[in-house]
Amino acid sequence: MHNVGTIGWLTNRAATQTIAQTIPALSTGDSAAHIAAAALRWISILPSWLLLAMIIVAASGICATVIFRAQTELAASSGEHQKIAVEIDSLRRANASLQLEINRLTNDSHAIELAARERLGMVRPNDIVVPIETATSSTSLATLSFVR
Repeated sequence: MHNVGTIGWLTNRAATQTIAQTIPALSTGDSAAHIAAAALRWISILPSWLLLAMIIVAASGICATVIFRAQTELAASSGEHQKIAVEIDSLRRANASLQLEINRLTNDSHAIELAARERLGMVRPNDIVVPIETATSSTSLATLSFVR
């Protein structure tokens, strides 16, 4: 038993020294090499199952964050979709109403005359036009036509 522990210590020590010797060539300061060597010694002391558990916890945290963000974006997109669907339905109803009015104005002569009188203020040559001043506004004049 004593030999197994000694061999493991020697193996870990040799790996740590090899890495610590290569780090000074890469770093600019000697203190960085000592910090890296100390970190490597600390990591070598930790059991491998603990490192695996930390990696799994970190991966699970990242996955949970991605899933939460995706659900939030899905909820926002669903709200936008519902709002746009309601707006499209409203516009379709308004479009159908306008199409019905277009059909009525192109085919019905009474509807054409009514639209000309109401919207354009047109009168027939034999109509009598009487301007009426309203009580609320003295500047706007309404017209009243009598047909003979």
